[in-house]
Amino acid sequence: MSPNMLSSLIVIIIAMIVLILLGKKVEKLDPAKPFKGPIFIVVLGIDKLNEFIKGFYGEHWRKFTPLLTGILIYLAFANVASLIGLQTPLSNINIALSFSLLAFLIIQVSGLWIRTPKNRLKDLASPSPLLLPVNLVSELSTPLAMGLRLFGNLLSGAVITVLFYSLLPSALSVLPITVIAHPIFNIGFGLIQAFVYFMLLTIFLSMAIESSEA
Repeated sequence: MSPNMLSSLIVIIIAMIVLILLGKKVEKLDPAKPFKGPIFIVVLGIDKLNEFIKGFYGEHWRKFTPLLTGILIYLAFANVASLIGLQTPLSNINIALSFSLLAFLIIQVSGLWIRTPKNRLKDLASPSPLLLPVNLVSELSTPLAMGLRLFGNLLSGAVITVLFYSLLPSALSVLPITVIAHPIFNIGFGLIQAFVYFMLLTIFLSMAIESSEA
């Protein structure tokens, strides 16, 4: 098993433990009392995320919220895994491309499920049947680009971090600046790319299930 795959499994286990513990705390909350501390941030964040997804999917939002939220949480944990000494899973091109395949399957299966195969074919052949080949290429290239974006941007973030440290005098390598800069680069690049993938998947999925309904 590659280090990236091992890191991915560890990230999944850590995320599951954290979410289970948070879920147990949420179950014990009294709705009549105001929420305080970290649990307030968690509840508020999930509520805002639900509202955001509902704005894209309308009546179908409950079908896709668990999947999209799960993907966002995994990517957020995975992209900052280096902070605890793990290999970043998405820095492996194979794992990144698996997210291309995941996006493709989610979009196509959901489109067929919500729109029905007949209407989905009409959507792909719109506005003219002559554009069907072009639309099919777009359906393939979009998720491919999403996975490559994850890999490329995380790789570029690592390169920038290395360049930043290489420009520092060796005497500064033990100073707090490096302790502060490393988390900023990792958290900044990692969380931004997790949100970008989530946003792109949300948008293209909503287009697949709502095409030609207006």
